[in-house]
Amino acid sequence: MGITFEKKRKIFHLFTKDFSYYIHVNKYNYLIHLYSGKYLSDISKERVSERYIDRYAFLNDDNLETQDEDYYFSMMGSMFEVAPFGKGDKRNAPYILEGDNNIPLTNFLFYSYKIIKGKIDKKDYPLPYIKFKNSDIETLIITLKDEKRDVYLNLYYELSSKYHTLVRYASIINKSKEDIKVFKMSSFELDLPSSNYKLLTLKGTWSNETDLEYINLNHSLTKISENHNGRNFTYNPSIALLDKDTTFDNGEIYGFSNLYSGDFSYEIKVDEIDQTRIIGGYNDETFFYLLKENETLYSFETVIIYSSKGINDMSHKFHNLIRERLLPKTKELQNNYILINSWEAFYFDFDTKRLLELIDEAKKEEINLVVIDDGWFKNRNDDTSSLGDWEVDTSKIDLDKVINYAKSLNIDIGLWIEPEMISYNSSLFKEHSDFALIPPSYHNVTLFRHQLLLDLTRSEVVDYIFDKLSKIFDKYDIKYVKWDFNRFLSEGYSSYLLKERVKETPFRMMLGTYSLLNKFVSRYPNILLETCSAGGGRFDLGMLFYSPQIWGSDETDIALRSSIQFSKNIFYPLRSIGAHVSNRKLGSLQDKACLAFFGTYGYELDITKISEEDKNKIKEFNSYFKSFHNVVNDGDYYALYNPYESNYVSWNVVSKDKKTCLVYFMLYRKEQTKARFLKLKGLKKDKYYFNSLTNDIYKGDFYMNVGLNLSAPLESFTSMLFVIKEVDEVRATLYRKTKQVDGGKRDKLL
Repeated sequence: MGITFEKKRKIFHLFTKDFSYYIHVNKYNYLIHLYSGKYLSDISKERVSERYIDRYAFLNDDNLETQDEDYYFSMMGSMFEVAPFGKGDKRNAPYILEGDNNIPLTNFLFYSYKIIKGKIDKKDYPLPYIKFKNSDIETLIITLKDEKRDVYLNLYYELSSKYHTLVRYASIINKSKEDIKVFKMSSFELDLPSSNYKLLTLKGTWSNETDLEYINLNHSLTKISENHNGRNFTYNPSIALLDKDTTFDNGEIYGFSNLYSGDFSYEIKVDEIDQTRIIGGYNDETFFYLLKENETLYSFETVIIYSSKGINDMSHKFHNLIRERLLPKTKELQNNYILINSWEAFYFDFDTKRLLELIDEAKKEEINLVVIDDGWFKNRNDDTSSLGDWEVDTSKIDLDKVINYAKSLNIDIGLWIEPEMISYNSSLFKEHSDFALIPPSYHNVTLFRHQLLLDLTRSEVVDYIFDKLSKIFDKYDIKYVKWDFNRFLSEGYSSYLLKERVKETPFRMMLGTYSLLNKFVSRYPNILLETCSAGGGRFDLGMLFYSPQIWGSDETDIALRSSIQFSKNIFYPLRSIGAHVSNRKLGSLQDKACLAFFGTYGYELDITKISEEDKNKIKEFNSYFKSFHNVVNDGDYYALYNPYESNYVSWNVVSKDKKTCLVYFMLYRKEQTKARFLKLKGLKKDKYYFNSLTNDIYKGDFYMNVGLNLSAPLESFTSMLFVIKEVDEVRATLYRKTKQVDGGKRDKLL
């Protein structure tokens, strides 16, 4: 692994054992992208740069026409690292700047470079970032200067061989005497010499988040973007560009995921000579920044992962990186908890007595975290009021009594909050209506759920709301917080920003959210934080920087939830996905537990009112989870059946030592007997494994090449969970001789 610069040919090579990325500084000081893909030991800049289209021609400093005599550079067709704006390249540009002359021509040229062993100091970086250790990476910093202005662009390339990742971001520094208006700011540009790609995206809406979609590219601009500034239902900020023949197990793929929770966009352009350009950055529909003299503006980080081995291999690389270099240390608390949330049990209708009854039942069923959802603070008996009034409603609950009683039973208590919001009907709004985000001199401001956003562009508002929350969390022994965000940004212009900066509101609101989160996790480093946005919105690496888990979706019906989790699993580790057993109509408790098993695991129902049989089942499920949650948390995930292409959804998770494998399978529409063989992935082919389906022992190659035989009539929404465990050869041989019978009894684990 390394980063090199060949001075004679002016070629940068960033490489791991499986991946190469080549950049050339051409004779006009443009950064040219030569190649990215499978490892390549050497490259010819001439052969890969030839473009037999219009030659590069321009007026030189003496106003004489100059035409390039070779075909190695074309403004219309060359592959750039940083394409100019307003010149001969009419494809999408990554940066658009404007100075006092109001001319937005933007043309960054190579100025200098630096290669660092390790990572740069991120103390001044205002956004979430991958927490690499110096031993993990090398960093290339290429500095470019605008052709006509004293404005500099730093491109950052953080390369990790250990995690098979290239992290890209950028910064713009204004060293001129004029104000610079930034209309477009990207974290990366990637030009590729082919159009043989399709896009994998995660689209959706409330209760149908991360709906897997493939988009075939054509000769137009495809834009994947969000403008809700906090609820990324429409499109998740993780996408993949993959060869049209790529599958879950084979083929080339580039995965992209942003460390940002606000408005973003990916622009994918197929040009007239069938090349593809992808640019990722802030969504220029809602982004603007005024860069004063000596100010610096940063993009967010984008994680780029290349694989030549298909989607599953890309998933492994994302999961390993996120688990080990992004999630906060409170992820270790996940190992200790099985929670029950009061929302679907009580909604707003609870008091001290009902909570104590819930705690008693939780103890009996071996649940050790009780979360008091919405309704615990003053006057909050429905969703029409009181956000911002963060004081315990002592007329409704005695929180001290609840916490102390729970602690006596070794049960912890959690709370729901929505700190970025203010209700129109609240004491805070009556006293400080100016705290609400309302544009200057604007009427008929839109309400959603009877609430507005707090103006987090103002540090005094951030400090006020944090002070209110601190009075709660300093006083009460709270171990878990569910941090919700139920409405999106509209009329997003602050009355308190200067007129010249008012268009910066959406970006500054996101910085305010991160500031509030930073204050919270710094002061309460041992509280397990789970973020949420009207269900599974705002599910991104930016939130996972602060909270090791995010609520997967308000939809807990197993039919839809299974596809939601399948899609999220592509980019995000299973341990980060909030998944619970609920009261929804479809499926038995067992069916729901099978699915929730492959997430953080917990309950969303009133366990005080279920049958004794179901209570006993919950104890059984909890015991299984405690035995195998480490496999779910840290194992390698493999998609087996894609629910968007079949009547089944299935995956398996294999422990890092490959000794334990958990298998999930569900059928959607009822089927009679069919030849169904569930071929597993990731086992050691020459080791023996016991399976809980038929209580048989076979070698790993049998399970991977023949599979588990599910050839029987199956009812709609039949759910199964199997355990495959390695056994030593001596025990395997003895068992196969004495106990294993072909056609033996078939059992399910759950």
